[in-house]
Amino acid sequence: MRRLLEGKPAWNATVFLPPTAGGRGAYMSLPDTMIEIVGVPQQAGAISGSLAAKIGMLAGVVRQGFALRRSKCFREQQVVHANTSRAALIATLATAFSRRRLVVHLRDAVEPEAIGGVAVRAMSLALKQAHGVIANSDYTLQTAARWIRDDAVTAVIPSSVGHRGDRPIAPLREAVSTVGMLARLAPWKGQAEVLQAFAAAFADSDVRLQFAGSAAFGEEVFARELQELAKTLGIDDRVDFLGHVGDVWPLLEQWDICVHASTRPEPMGQNLLQYLAAARPTIAAAAGGPLEWVRHGETGVLTKPGDVSSLAQAMRRVADEPDLRARLHANLRAEQPVPRDSEISERYADFFARVASTR
Repeated sequence: MRRLLEGKPAWNATVFLPPTAGGRGAYMSLPDTMIEIVGVPQQAGAISGSLAAKIGMLAGVVRQGFALRRSKCFREQQVVHANTSRAALIATLATAFSRRRLVVHLRDAVEPEAIGGVAVRAMSLALKQAHGVIANSDYTLQTAARWIRDDAVTAVIPSSVGHRGDRPIAPLREAVSTVGMLARLAPWKGQAEVLQAFAAAFADSDVRLQFAGSAAFGEEVFARELQELAKTLGIDDRVDFLGHVGDVWPLLEQWDICVHASTRPEPMGQNLLQYLAAARPTIAAAAGGPLEWVRHGETGVLTKPGDVSSLAQAMRRVADEPDLRARLHANLRAEQPVPRDSEISERYADFFARVASTR
């Protein structure tokens, strides 16, 4: 990120942050000269909460938009990158009727099932004003296509997943001993289906199942329900809930089968890219962005989303066929399909330069 921002002297590159309790977050390593905190505190979440929460959030967006617009440093910028859905609303207000170019970054499908009807209507307004649109998959981009201007610059750039390319790829073990899933705990991510499929596929074995990821956005009840489901299925002694894991790469090396199991189309599947980058035998739900990364039987095994029986059969097949695991592993090692973070930074830099050069 630092190299991206500092590497293009032809256009200004300042990171603007609304004041929040979380501080700078991912921009913590950037120098003070690149950071300007502008505006009013922003309430977390709320877009899918109560009506009062939504109204409060939208009021904060409006206040933030006008506060940003009044900032002298902001007025000197050529390109404004809205990195989240809320940032897109703020930046739309801040850049309206100005010569600054707006880039909207899509990380979720622009559909009611994914982000809610209110958010879809709000994002449609931002997209109609955007001079550039980045999407994390072609699937995500297509869900927004109807609102994107004909003259907008568009690009599909996967999100960085911490893949630097400096870590040796771990070899496979002869037999499967651990199945793993890396994802925040949420019903649509499919942890409940994974538990049921695992119980069916490995009923009489010592194979363990590990979940890496914590509950977020009010999903604490779901986290407790998963633990109860493991007990009900009689596998709680072989299931580990690891919570948030900061460095996932050593953990992935210990997983013989990695599972992606979203029950609705995934925009990209950041966990899936980490599995593939580590060359682990992977099972993935066949919908949305993952279809752009996984070739069935060659770089992964695809299953029907939300189908416990299909997932259980896939787990059993991958566990029982060492030749299949070896083929998946060898193909991923040879192809290295997931771009390194440095390559993604280069794509961002080229994209912003293209947007900056448009009239």
